[in-house]
Amino acid sequence: MLPYLLDRDTKDPTKKGRSFKAFPYGVLSIATFLKGKAEVRIFDANQPGYLDDFRAELKEFQPDVVGFSMMFDTSYSHLEDMLGVVREELSDAIAVLGGPAATASWDEIIRERPQLDAICYGEGELALERLCAAQDLRWQLSVDPVWVTQDSVRQGNRPQRSHLEDLDLVVDIDYSLVDVDSYAMEEAFSPFAGAKQAGRQFFVVTSRGCPFKCVFCIHSATDDRSMRYASVDRVVAHVRKLVEDHGMRVLTIYDDQILFNRPRAKALFRALAGLDIRIECPNGLSVAYLDDELVGLMKAAGMDTVCLAIESGSPHVLNNIIHKPLAVGMVKPIVEILRKHGFWIQGFFVSGLPGETDEHREETRVFIKDVGLDWSGFSLAFPTRGSKLHKICLENGFIEDARIGERDTNKYVIHLPGFAPDYIADYTYGMNLDVNFVHNRRIAFGDWTVAELCFSALRRKMPDHAFACYFHEMALRGAGRTEEADLARLDLERIMREENVFGKYFEHFGIRWWEAPPLLGAKAVGLPTYVSIQA
Repeated sequence: MLPYLLDRDTKDPTKKGRSFKAFPYGVLSIATFLKGKAEVRIFDANQPGYLDDFRAELKEFQPDVVGFSMMFDTSYSHLEDMLGVVREELSDAIAVLGGPAATASWDEIIRERPQLDAICYGEGELALERLCAAQDLRWQLSVDPVWVTQDSVRQGNRPQRSHLEDLDLVVDIDYSLVDVDSYAMEEAFSPFAGAKQAGRQFFVVTSRGCPFKCVFCIHSATDDRSMRYASVDRVVAHVRKLVEDHGMRVLTIYDDQILFNRPRAKALFRALAGLDIRIECPNGLSVAYLDDELVGLMKAAGMDTVCLAIESGSPHVLNNIIHKPLAVGMVKPIVEILRKHGFWIQGFFVSGLPGETDEHREETRVFIKDVGLDWSGFSLAFPTRGSKLHKICLENGFIEDARIGERDTNKYVIHLPGFAPDYIADYTYGMNLDVNFVHNRRIAFGDWTVAELCFSALRRKMPDHAFACYFHEMALRGAGRTEEADLARLDLERIMREENVFGKYFEHFGIRWWEAPPLLGAKAVGLPTYVSIQA
């Protein structure tokens, strides 16, 4: 598993990072599938001094095949060094690469890394099973159309995607292959995160594929619209084992489309009820497949937070730019159902797509307030390699061609006509402050208990976020917790002394941060609205 961890910059609230070591689920899936067919060891390079440990592992194990998993482009810079160690220690070993980022850039990688014997195009289970069963490993790579090799590229051959149809074969992940204690996942943002007693968090993928082709997604450039599922019985048996054998208290379901087969989704959540766990689906749920019965089953199974993959409040952006089959009018009735069942309701939105204007972004801002979301997550459009957005940006000169992993995933890098990248980033961050803080729904309705949980959770993730501190103080005062509010006030004053990045935002919204915040409650109408901010 190539390194992927990034430092979280708590001083810059606009930047994110993969800052915790998550289970190498894709590699575990392959290793689980290969049990009894090959001896497999997993080496996770997300650790200090990983090259020395990797060298020692190769010397001790002496593998015939060394496979690298590349989930993210940012891992690519580590591949050359690790390949070098393989060639130094095991000159005859087969070195192969797989993972979503490798599939997206197979032609470029195979040319740049001659030390690499092959790249797996698509999922790796079946391809590696055939490779491990072969008497001549190099011959198998040359004849199996799933593998990209130096020769196949020179001959102009395009690889064929590999799919595992029966997910029951891999859903019961064998965690004995890794040191479970070395992994610590984080619950997705929610005021109710941590609600269960202390225990482990695991994640599961119960389906693969996506029938939709949103322009920013890596699936958008493929013709495959198939969906494959593990059976409900096998999924539930695996989850029960995680509870009984590992003390799991939080289950993260990482499917791209967990609700697409609605009858199966209802059966799954119905079967998960009674396990006394908290369940989250941080990849986002499709509004189109939610109904009252399903929402009730999700709640009974242990969900308290729903993330809706909405992407935009502008019909034009949704239908003509993103190509997402969603009508904005569908959202509010579903939000009302979720509200009835007591959910914390988040929405995911993407900003800065080619063709989007300030008017479209304004539509989104108004839409969020109108439908009554509790929180909105804003992502700046990023031209992920392999996506249709990447192709559009290259063809129109919105981005410069760059080597794999060279683009900063924490920055908005698209240069649109009439919009400087910094303008888009600042406008989007202003929308975030507007709908999540200044017009926070829970504060507006005087729900001080949940508002306090929300901003407390945010402060734990971003301790130097001045707006989180200010509105946490407001919620604490509304809840009558004066002493804690006074401590939040002291922390806010410290932040503003040390980091004045928030000063322009407070000024824009007309907030006199140096004064104790007013108790707005149901009187929150008439607050200043966000138009734009230019640094």
